[in-house]
Amino acid sequence: MRAKIVVNPKAGRGKAEKAIPVIHRLFTASEIEFDIYVTQAPGDATNEAKRAVQQGYDAVISAGGDGTANEVVNGIAGHDVILGIIPCGSGNDLAISMEIPRNIDQACEVILRGNTRKRDLGRVIDRYFANSVGIGFDAAVAKTASQSLRNFPVRGIPLYILALFKTLQQYNGCEAYITIDDEAVINLHPLLIAVGIGKTYGGGIPIVPCAIPDDGLFDVCTIEAVGSLEILSKLPKALKGTHVNDPKARLMQGKSVRIQLSAKMPLHMDGEVFEADSMEFSIIPGGLQVFHP
Repeated sequence: MRAKIVVNPKAGRGKAEKAIPVIHRLFTASEIEFDIYVTQAPGDATNEAKRAVQQGYDAVISAGGDGTANEVVNGIAGHDVILGIIPCGSGNDLAISMEIPRNIDQACEVILRGNTRKRDLGRVIDRYFANSVGIGFDAAVAKTASQSLRNFPVRGIPLYILALFKTLQQYNGCEAYITIDDEAVINLHPLLIAVGIGKTYGGGIPIVPCAIPDDGLFDVCTIEAVGSLEILSKLPKALKGTHVNDPKARLMQGKSVRIQLSAKMPLHMDGEVFEADSMEFSIIPGGLQVFHP
């Protein structure tokens, strides 16, 4: 097997860069032929993954965070190439969904053992995603975390909570129309909308706790808009996954999801932040082959 290892040296505030010698040592001791590529700028991981496909590599491995993995996915989607994950970021929700250990040595061992599994692949706003998309307040929080708080010395859920308090001061919502499988039409003023293949986002928050990554369905969670104090009261529920019992929450499933917003809003897709007011989600069952424990 030939593997291209794409490393984002800035991921995890330098954790990925520090992991390079470990990765090199473990792969050198294996029978896998490999090359390591260190990214220099946004978009590099996608371009290098595309080159790896053209050059006949069997696998492309992302050593970084969810954003790096998303770039790699967008480089290999539609091709018979295996995705590997070495989690070095702040959230690592795709790694959580794939049951990949956070420990670098153990994550490499998963890849070196060679066990693979297929999982679903999603597409929206002309991009592929492998885990989740969040729209609304949670996306605004992700935007704050990735931009305003990028230099704070915390990661995962603590960083998410800091970003949440900062976002509370400036967030404005919108109206949404949601259509699932061309049947269910929902009109609401959402606090957030989550569309998931995997269960978690935000560094382990189980926003769609019943999601199964290979069932050919999106799991959708909507939470209606509430006041700032009520947001804070609901946060502990979301962290535990018990928000599903809240009367303001609604969970659904479907193969296709269309969302129309009354204004452009932030959305976070596997660690990457974008903006849109119209989204059409499609799912590709078994569209991504991954290394799995």
